[in-house]
Amino acid sequence: MNETWPGDAPLVGERGPGSLEPFFAPRSVAVIGASPRPGNLGARILASLLAHGYTGRLTALNPQALPVPPTPAVAQVADLPADCDLAIAAVPAREAPGLVSPLARRGVHHLIVVSGGFAETGDEGARLQQTLQDEARAAGVRVIGPNGLGVFSAASRFNSLFLTPGEVRLPGPGPVAIVSQSGAFLSLLLDGFARSGVGVHRAVNFGNRVDVGELELLEAFARDPAVHVIGLYLESFADGARFVERARRVTRDKPVVVWKGGQGEHGGRAARSHSASLAGSYAVFQAAVEKAGLIEARGFEEFQSALEVLARQPAPAGDRVLIVSNGGGMGVFLADLCERRGLTLPAPSDSLMRRVAAGMPDYFSLQNPIDLTGSGTNRQCADSALALMRSGEFDSLLLVLLSGTEGINADIASFFPAGLSCPVAAAVYGEKLYQPLCRAWRERGLPVFATAEAATWALSVLVRRCHVLQGAAEEARPGPEEWAAKWRSRFPRPPHEREIKAFLAEQGVGVPEHRSLPGEDVIDSAAGALGFPLVLKAAVAGVAHKAELKAVRLGIRDAGELVRHWREMNRLFPGDLYAEQEAPPGLDLIVGFHRDEQFGPVLVFGAGGKYVETWGEVGRLLLPAARGELSALVERTAAGKVIRGVRGERPLARDDLLGFIERTAWLFVQCPEYGSMEFNPVRLYEDRLVVLDAKLTSISGDTKGDEPR
Repeated sequence: MNETWPGDAPLVGERGPGSLEPFFAPRSVAVIGASPRPGNLGARILASLLAHGYTGRLTALNPQALPVPPTPAVAQVADLPADCDLAIAAVPAREAPGLVSPLARRGVHHLIVVSGGFAETGDEGARLQQTLQDEARAAGVRVIGPNGLGVFSAASRFNSLFLTPGEVRLPGPGPVAIVSQSGAFLSLLLDGFARSGVGVHRAVNFGNRVDVGELELLEAFARDPAVHVIGLYLESFADGARFVERARRVTRDKPVVVWKGGQGEHGGRAARSHSASLAGSYAVFQAAVEKAGLIEARGFEEFQSALEVLARQPAPAGDRVLIVSNGGGMGVFLADLCERRGLTLPAPSDSLMRRVAAGMPDYFSLQNPIDLTGSGTNRQCADSALALMRSGEFDSLLLVLLSGTEGINADIASFFPAGLSCPVAAAVYGEKLYQPLCRAWRERGLPVFATAEAATWALSVLVRRCHVLQGAAEEARPGPEEWAAKWRSRFPRPPHEREIKAFLAEQGVGVPEHRSLPGEDVIDSAAGALGFPLVLKAAVAGVAHKAELKAVRLGIRDAGELVRHWREMNRLFPGDLYAEQEAPPGLDLIVGFHRDEQFGPVLVFGAGGKYVETWGEVGRLLLPAARGELSALVERTAAGKVIRGVRGERPLARDDLLGFIERTAWLFVQCPEYGSMEFNPVRLYEDRLVVLDAKLTSISGDTKGDEPR
């Protein structure tokens, strides 16, 4: 684990006013608002702490100093024990801000506010939350919450959860750390891991995030040697660009699984209501996942399965999967699942197949998937799987067993040794087979799943981790400064299309030749200089879609047609018209940029012009980006396949395209006053690139930050 990269979170074990350690391993805890009244929230927290086995000092605080047996009570903050280093507030929202300064004077600089009634409830709650945040910052008090469960720490047997003991099981110590914006999901995850035997080191539900949030917790868990894998359930990001920057560093050392809530329109509204935050664009979030090397889960089962397999298994060396099953139909199904997940299924080499087949019945299929049929035995299954895996021709094993046959039974667990050198994911069907294999194999670190889909997903997670580790950690370098400097000096206001294209032409970028048409008297000379066919346009800044405003006419074939269109358009845009040469056919692309509210500048690339709607496919990349990232973005789009050359066609000018994207991307990064910049279409040929249209919006304009389309 790299301990030298800069971060904001103190190292694990450090204590002090700014440290997070007292949240997880407090020496003495005060539960404010705890009383013996039936149904009291604070009393439930005390009961959870006692049931969990917390051994530090506990104190209840209520106005009457009524004890909550066996916990003693005091009436005011000033009466708390001198060694108290953490307070848990289970009081009405309006009372929470007033606790901060008295706690600081008493020397308590860590506060968990589990109470609801803040920004998630509306404007009044938002003002109350702001007061809490202001008081905490002024007093130097660290806060987790409000409106959340707070903290779980297995090693110190501490939690602030107000869950009924016994109804939700809590896991023992282990390598997983969890950050969740949802308290309900956190409780379900903890219970699920306890049932599957996966240990959890620490977990946090930060609620409305007035102070401690996902970035600081990610950094703290990255530095904690007891944490091997980190899981994040998030509905929004406090600072998306900074999160991606730091997460990219963390994922070089530890896998991080993220599940984004609020992906669609309705989910986004629910996220805003639930956590008083903006859900943001899911497509841009996926670009953030790719850039940061995160592993995305798209549901509760995927999230839990990913964390379990990463906690139990190492990353494979590659994506070559061996499938072994005792059902032929299951093997076909598994092959389909693997293909959809991007996994490869190589056949064993002839020499390897002959060696393995020597001890097996003739009716076994050893082509991959390996089909042991219903007649296979425990030993035959283990011998064939282990021999094939030890050959080095495969990187991981997908083992799926079906109950109901005589030869395969729970004793198979003893035939697979602990500590296999390659990753394994197993799925077992049939309760009598599933339960004993769960117990036996999970003790050895082998993950067992109830369905083939879950096991295949888990294996794809390991392969994704392999790709992250193998990927070059190329950092973006500053682009050409002269473009930005010239642009700023030339355009004190947002330029229109003709001005943008004139600037590009001066920088060596191809654009159509054009002539201004301020009056009807210059039409003939302009047409003679340009030749037909022509395009007639209005040079108007801030127009997002010219066709909708009748600001463009395409395919003009003769002088009469040009005069007729000029007269019509000049009534709408007097004195602002110009003609340009119509470019010959080529591949139309969109190269666009916009500023996402959570993640900052984003590049959008794909098929452009009329193909935007026809193909309906674009790729996104967070900026700034290295040349290799830009190249990879182009390659993974449908347009990228055409650029490489298809069906015998010659490849197009890929290097010219990458150079143009690189320079315009850096220009957009360097000009934060712009909300969007779009070149669509950019027409690509075998030997050159030509920009046919360009537009730009100011960050303060009506089309603030619109994604190019």
